[in-house]
Amino acid sequence: MEYPIFDVPLLGGSLLIAKVAIFHAFIAHFSVGSGFFVALAERRAIREGDEATLAFLKKYALLILLVPYVLGTVTGAGIWFTVALVSPRAISVLIHQFVWDWAAEWVLFLIEVVSIFLYFFTWGRVRAEVHNRIGWVFAVASLLTLFIINAILSFMLTPGGWVPHAPGAVWKAIFNPSYFPTTLIRALAAFALAGAGAVALAAFVHGADARVRERVVGLAYRMILPAILIFPLLGWAFAVLPERAQQVVLGAGPAMLIFGGFGAAGLGILGLGAALGAWRRDYTVSSVQALVTVLVAFVAYGAFEFVREGLRRPYIIEGFMYSTGVTAEAAATLDRRGNITQTRLQGVVASCPWALPPGEAYAQLGTLGQGEAVYRAACLRCHSVDGYNAVRPLVRSWSRETIRHLLDRMHEVKLSMPPFPGTDAEKEALADYLLSLRKPPAGSRPAGG
Repeated sequence: MEYPIFDVPLLGGSLLIAKVAIFHAFIAHFSVGSGFFVALAERRAIREGDEATLAFLKKYALLILLVPYVLGTVTGAGIWFTVALVSPRAISVLIHQFVWDWAAEWVLFLIEVVSIFLYFFTWGRVRAEVHNRIGWVFAVASLLTLFIINAILSFMLTPGGWVPHAPGAVWKAIFNPSYFPTTLIRALAAFALAGAGAVALAAFVHGADARVRERVVGLAYRMILPAILIFPLLGWAFAVLPERAQQVVLGAGPAMLIFGGFGAAGLGILGLGAALGAWRRDYTVSSVQALVTVLVAFVAYGAFEFVREGLRRPYIIEGFMYSTGVTAEAAATLDRRGNITQTRLQGVVASCPWALPPGEAYAQLGTLGQGEAVYRAACLRCHSVDGYNAVRPLVRSWSRETIRHLLDRMHEVKLSMPPFPGTDAEKEALADYLLSLRKPPAGSRPAGG
């Protein structure tokens, strides 16, 4: 908790991360898959002497490749910047652990940048075979980037036998228990998203030859079909999850169960639709069918990303660091009232002085001021007062005794909550502050007024 708090009114830091992350991940995975789609389509067209398909790919390369790649790059920087603001201590751990992985990712990023611009601007200016090889360089570099980034993301959920600073820690972190199943899942998802995008492109581009559109849709179906393999891979990924996360999937976390159901249904619909189209050899799609395909793909992917993020709670790095920034080592022993023993000695505000108003000391604040400081230090990273994951609606009908009991046992009552990280006195102050939130915010009108 050595870093200042980044307060995002109404949205909250966690929702801000989710919004940027899901949009970025969708675009980035589409970019990876579209690299393979275009390279495959171009190679087949070159072999068959299909000038019409080559002209189609050249005409829409900007839309298929360059625009998604630029959007993915910008939002990629944005997501790490956002996470660094909201959870700086966790990012510090990841940077120290994965510094060489990030270095390798930057090398691949440079290869991607050079190859995609060469691919786009040399179309028709170099031999077709050479041009296609440039496309494959971009596609493979993008996929390798996905492999590296997924090592970091999967590590945060399943660190396995990783111990900080221990010999071989970096390899245990990279090849963590869920690395291989989730990497395969992401690769298949990337191909499926690109396929869904290609279906939409073929449906909405009416100026192209009908035969070209059918060839594009046929390849798109073949990109989508392997996504059915995600179902057994999800079983593999589930088997290596921590027991706590498995309980959440099996019903302890209703929201995760619901979103997981949406993801599974969307994936099933997408795969079934592609299978039926390929089996019937029906490669003509309407604009409505294309929109539904893209929407289902987005819902399925977004739902699974939401579940992945939610399964980590109350940790940001499973078993190592809570979402509050307190390490599990500091929380290794809880007293009978649920406090973390290390911070119980000095208080959570003492380790997070920026939770205080500028120039104010904790002892000089009134009870409600002290409670608000504790709230900012211990709760603000996940809960806003009003807005997303707001505490005001939760406490509206609670008594002080209910609030106080929850603070003692919140990590037992709800699996996604960490133990309270402060002293008993800070609990009392926080209980008073939360009780004060039962009043409507200043300036609001009573119901019916």
